[in-house]
Amino acid sequence: MIEAFLFLFTGIIGVVTLILMISSYRTNPFYNAFLFIIIVIISIRFLIHGSYELQIQNTFKPDKGAISLLYLVIVPCFYLYHKNLAFESRTYNLKDLKHLIFIGFLYFINTNATIQGSFLFHYGMITNLVLICLFVAYYVISIFKILSKKIWFKKDLPINSKHFNLVKNWTIYLFTINILGAIAVLSSIYTEINSEQSPSGKSMAAVLLLFWLFIYFKILTSPEILYGLPILNKKLIKFNTVKIENSKIEAPTKDNWILETNSQMSTQDLKLHNKIQSNINNYITEIDALSSKSYIFRDPKVSISDISNKLNVPASHIVYLFKYHSNSSFSEYRMYSRIQDCLTLIENDYLKTNTLESLAYKVGFSSYNPFFIAFKKITSLSPLDYISTIKKQPTS
Repeated sequence: MIEAFLFLFTGIIGVVTLILMISSYRTNPFYNAFLFIIIVIISIRFLIHGSYELQIQNTFKPDKGAISLLYLVIVPCFYLYHKNLAFESRTYNLKDLKHLIFIGFLYFINTNATIQGSFLFHYGMITNLVLICLFVAYYVISIFKILSKKIWFKKDLPINSKHFNLVKNWTIYLFTINILGAIAVLSSIYTEINSEQSPSGKSMAAVLLLFWLFIYFKILTSPEILYGLPILNKKLIKFNTVKIENSKIEAPTKDNWILETNSQMSTQDLKLHNKIQSNINNYITEIDALSSKSYIFRDPKVSISDISNKLNVPASHIVYLFKYHSNSSFSEYRMYSRIQDCLTLIENDYLKTNTLESLAYKVGFSSYNPFFIAFKKITSLSPLDYISTIKKQPTS
């Protein structure tokens, strides 16, 4: 009776979680349908078990036998959930249906009398245990590879970034529950096979109930994990405790170029000066156009050679330009241009569907850390503080 009540209670909590997920759909452009599918399947299963055993309904009976194998669909769904979360993808590919092939195969061999009498089941139902163990192990390893590479051990992950830390902690939490749940299911199947029962994974249902309650309550108490990284980032800005004066932020000055220079030049530079002096203004105009219109600095590897190739002039001309007609070095100009590009993208609501890390890559930085340093150097604010401040400014 107590176990039946727990089934029903967990199923109800699952429905509440689903309602929360549905309510966040419109505000979450990176809504992940795979977690939704998982919770739908588990909640329905718990509701059927609990309501049937408590005699609340007798229309839907608890599943038994081979049909229980179909619930293994949540294993690849967990993999696809983590994959989409790590790669921040909102698209779903029909090729993902390939993950159902093994489950269909497993169901087929367990419902076909001819196959069950063949060599495949020479050792009886232990065949199912071996196949399911391999199936689960494959996806557990695949999930670990994705999370360890893209989230857990990512070297350029900003350690103090709240939104990434929250997602990181959530994936560690969920992966741990996945491992414990997999062990419980496999132990349950082993017990059932030894008892000459059809494998269903129900003999340790009480343990699985606890695991799912942990997942549900984690989502209900920290609903922000349902948001995609961009939306989560914006919501966490509201809790930023840094005090910033509510004053208009001025963009960094663009007075970089010097048309006339009195600097002492070497003999070689003086010859170059006499040769290209009449083209200086054109060079400046074209380089600024490459920066602000062609976005050449979005290429993380762009160099002076690339600029000279674009302008079809010797690289020495560009070196001379930045040496005698610029208030900043080439690397400083490149950094400034990327941050200007960044500010424009922020103003155009780029962060509505993308993360700050994505923004860093977009404008040409190799990782988040140099982006953060450059942004703070030029605007005197961290990216989060800057966004928080411009949101407070009255619209004209």
